[in-house]
Order: sequence, then structure tokens, then C-alpha cells
Amino acid sequence: MSVNPSSARSKLVLPWLYLCLLMVFSMVFVGGVTRLTESGLSIVEWKLISGILPPLSEAAWEAELEAYRSSPEYQIKNKGMTVPQFKQIFWLEWGHRLLGRATGLVFLIPFAYFALRRQIDRPLFWRCLIAGALVGMQGTVGWFMVQSGLVDDPRVSPVKLSMHLSLAFIVFCYVCWTVWLLRHPAPSSRMAQPEGSDQMFQQPQAAIDMTKNSKKRIAIRLITLVVFIQIILGAWVAGMDAGMVYNTWPLMDGDIAPPNLMTLEPWHRNFIENIPQVQFQHRTMAYMVAGIIVLYVGLSWKRTPKGQRRWLVALSAVIKVQFSLGVLTLLYRVPIGLASAHQMVALILLVLCLYQCFLTRNSASDVFSPTSKGN
Repeated sequence: MSVNPSSARSKLVLPWLYLCLLMVFSMVFVGGVTRLTESGLSIVEWKLISGILPPLSEAAWEAELEAYRSSPEYQIKNKGMTVPQFKQIFWLEWGHRLLGRATGLVFLIPFAYFALRRQIDRPLFWRCLIAGALVGMQGTVGWFMVQSGLVDDPRVSPVKLSMHLSLAFIVFCYVCWTVWLLRHPAPSSRMAQPEGSDQMFQQPQAAIDMTKNSKKRIAIRLITLVVFIQIILGAWVAGMDAGMVYNTWPLMDGDIAPPNLMTLEPWHRNFIENIPQVQFQHRTMAYMVAGIIVLYVGLSWKRTPKGQRRWLVALSAVIKVQFSLGVLTLLYRVPIGLASAHQMVALILLVLCLYQCFLTRNSASDVFSPTSKGN
């Protein structure tokens, strides 16, 4: 769906989208801390309107705690919890849900205003509508995820956790792509500049090696897919607390691979439910992600305009930071600070990979001006 800068007829559209990105980024951060502090199951009901206000009296707090007492988490892990102790886990989950509501309103109200005032054209309208649908879907999956931990086992489903996290990442990346489309005119339209315009955009297409460009384009898309799969595997690790075992590196308690990787029947359950296997998968994929990104940066360097090379430097630096954070998180048995940083840097890494996809989205992208806006 083509979107040009003229799609937004108000100077407020881009700031609004940046604010949406900030809200989603904050949601991912607060959601990660909520999970790491095991606060996500403290509110056992979903009240869209009345749930905006927290308990405002001692009687209200007692009623909220009484509802929590019926949950398996209280019965199995937190039996005898007092109101002050309950408040410690309640506030994070309440804040996470409040931030989710605020994110929806920050997106919906300006979108309705821009649409009714015809300040966005049809392609941008549909992109924003899709983004809004993804935001709604992400919130719905979040509640289904919480419900999965309110039945028998006081732990949310790792699969639903990965869906919840993945949708948040998808929303963020989708809005990022929309922002980039608004900031950068389509490369094809740049090539059709009138006489007297910037000569850089009038270079013949023959100057571009189409075969190499195509390979680069395919490579970064595959890398982005692999990074996304690694994020899903990381969510499985988090959902199963698989980072609390085999806290050694580079070996897993002295072995390259532990002996109990395939102990469940049927065999396919091991890849989602077997803790040693889930951690082994995430570890193995980490080496693969780091290796292919470093290789991509090295092979792309000479074929990348100088003005865009800083994004390759950033990609190389971020994968090194992310790999190091993963190792440290494992060695120190998942401290909240390191684990939260590991999750947020994963989002930054995915966005940097996606930006490489954007820059190589067609054969004309390599003639972007090194000093053009946004590069």
C-alpha cells in the first residue's frame, strides 16, 4: 500500500504516530516488568470501564484481594498474602492495563479526528485502521493470556504469552514502517524528478547491480524473520521460566546439549513444553542470529551508500549488546533489570532489521540521498 508524505495533510500526523510508538514501547517495557515480577495474575477480572479506577478504600482492597484468593496463584504460591503484600503486585498489573487503555485512546481519538477532517488520504487511512485493529487484537490476546493462568496452573500459557508479545512488536514495527513511508518519498517517484532537480536522483538505473540488490533484499528479509522467530522463542523461555535452569555459558551444565531434550511424548511437545529443549532452542538460535547479522553487515558494507552505513554500524552494535545481555541474564538467573533490557533491545534489533528491509525494499532504494531526511 503506497503512502507518500502528501498523505498527511496535517503537521500533527507524524507527531501523533511518534507518540503512538512511545506508548507501545512503554507498554512492552511495563508488560515485561509485570511478567518478571509475577504480577500479571493479580487482577482476575477484566473491567474495561470500572477497572480504570484502583481500589480507593480498605474495603475495596479487601474485596480485590478476596477475588484474588480464588485464583490458583494465590492457592498455590501466595496463600496468606496480606493487603500490603497484594498491593505490590496489584499496582504493576493495574498500571499495565491502564497504559493499554491509554494507548488505545491515544491512537483512536486523533485517528478519528484526522479521518473526519480528511487530513489523511485513503492509503494512510487504511494503514492506520489496520494498526488500530492490531492494537485491539493485542489487548484481547493479553486478556486470553491472563485467563490461561487463572484455571489450574498459576502460569500463563507460553504460547499465548508469545502471541501477546509478538503482536505488540508487530504493532510497533507496523507504525514504524508507516512513519518511514511518510518521511521518505517513494524511490520510484524520486527517480522521476523534473529537469533541474537534484542530479543524484537522475543517475541511470544501469548503475545499480540489480542481482546484488536482489540478494541483499532477500537476505535482510530472511534475517528479520529469523530475529522474529528468536523473539518468539524468547517468550517461550520467559513463559516457562526456562532461564532459571542451566545458568552456565557457553555449555549447559557441562554439555553442549543436555541429555533430556526429547523426554516428552509425543515428540513435538518437547519444542514447546520441555524446559531444557526450549532453552537450548533459544541459545542455538542466538548464535545463528548473531552470526548472520554480522555476516550481512560485512557483505553489505561496500554496497551501502555512506549515508546509510551508520545503520549497519547500529545493527552490528545492537546485536552484540543483545547477545551479551542474553548471556548475562542467564548467568545471573534472570534479574529484572537485565531481563527487561534484553527484551527491549530485542525490539530495537527487530526495528533496525526492518529498517534495512525498508531501505532495500526495491532496486531504487540504494540511490537514496546519503543526506536525505531520516537517514
